[in-house]
Amino acid sequence: MLRRVVVIASLVLTGPLHAQPAGDGAKLAEFKAFAQAYRAERGILSLSYAIASDGRIVAAEGFGWQDHDAEEPTTPDTSYLVASITKTFSAATLLAMEADGLLDLDDAFSELSDWQDRCRWLATSGNIFGGGVALDDGYVPPRIDCGARISVRDVLQMRVLGTPGSNFLYNPIVFGRLSNWVEERTGQPFDHWVRRYVLDKAELEDIAAGWRDAHGAMALVHLAPPFRLAKDEADGLAPSPLPNPEMNASSGIIASARSLAEYSLALDQERILPRALLGQMWTPPTDPDGRPAGYAYGWWTQQWRGQQLVWHGGWWPDAYAGLLLKVPGKGLTLVALGNTDGLHWGNRLQVAEVEKSPLALKFLELFAAD
Repeated sequence: MLRRVVVIASLVLTGPLHAQPAGDGAKLAEFKAFAQAYRAERGILSLSYAIASDGRIVAAEGFGWQDHDAEEPTTPDTSYLVASITKTFSAATLLAMEADGLLDLDDAFSELSDWQDRCRWLATSGNIFGGGVALDDGYVPPRIDCGARISVRDVLQMRVLGTPGSNFLYNPIVFGRLSNWVEERTGQPFDHWVRRYVLDKAELEDIAAGWRDAHGAMALVHLAPPFRLAKDEADGLAPSPLPNPEMNASSGIIASARSLAEYSLALDQERILPRALLGQMWTPPTDPDGRPAGYAYGWWTQQWRGQQLVWHGGWWPDAYAGLLLKVPGKGLTLVALGNTDGLHWGNRLQVAEVEKSPLALKFLELFAAD
């Protein structure tokens, strides 16, 4: 069965590097073999990955094919809709805009012109992101309160249900409307600000902020079409419709393995945010039980063997999936993308558990374990 995943492991030197994959060919070879086997196991049409260390990309591979006819081989420059990994770009953009005095994260998101109509729909639709619906593990989050004042910060930190700011539940629907809020406040489309504060600021090439972004043309040229698992097909795969490629705060970034590795390096080298804002972006609020929340500003956050992990997954069902995982204390990053949803491991909506991704766990055990 053919499969396709893009894996980027970018190991960025931001401090003393205790695990140094760039200098360990055996570990790099083991990860490569694991990624190839994982591609086969998960039914992903093609897979590519890159690893960076000490401020540079030290390995880049491509496995499989971009198309059903095996005519376009995958390369590290094959691009994908990265889905919710876009939220990391959005968070950096909004934090930088606040630092420049263009907005205040404590302003009322709930003043968005169409919020009341959308909130009422969300509250009555039975959608899990409106709250009041039991999740698969039995947890029932509080319902959204459409009469409450919700701040931009609450949305960035995914704390919009119940009393705003007090309960975390991953909520891509509400988060996505941040782009509309910014557009109403500034009169400029959201992709303008993402380019200004992330892509152009860091001189990142071959990344498109949505499919209408002419400056990211090569990302569009190299876009791999999506596929879904189909038992009735000879190779077990069938083409899928392209998910929404428009840019908003929740999704829309189109990028390759190599270009996302460069994005990761730019973050660690403070070419996007200064160190203080980077730390703010990765510092979660405290939950009512006194423990750190599982989400900071546009990034999931957790501990693994005494180390902080910050990460984000991306998932378009039956189309694309991906992962961006960083270990800031060791200057390590893994990014993985694919043109099926085979990389999706079903992370719970209220708990950060990236180690349940087999690919992430392999990476952590090889390169981040003391």
